[in-house]
Amino acid sequence: MTSVVELFPKSRKLAFDTKQQLSQVQNEVLHPSELFLSLEELNRQLNIMEGLVNNETPAQREMWRRKIIELKEQSSSIRRQAE
Repeated sequence: MTSVVELFPKSRKLAFDTKQQLSQVQNEVLHPSELFLSLEELNRQLNIMEGLVNNETPAQREMWRRKIIELKEQSSSIRRQAE
């Protein structure tokens, strides 16, 4: 079974990639649809992780919730800048 520990590094990498894609969209190197596809995938992964948080130990849950919220805020910020 997949865990937050496994998915988080992939989501963090995807968040970094979307930030790079935003720059490419702003420089008209990349079509915005590519960025929005990446943002959708990131949000899908974040939603999966939110569901998996309860499988973590009680001591770890709050830490993971904060990290997921941070990535969600970053994703929202990138989306706002791209629109």
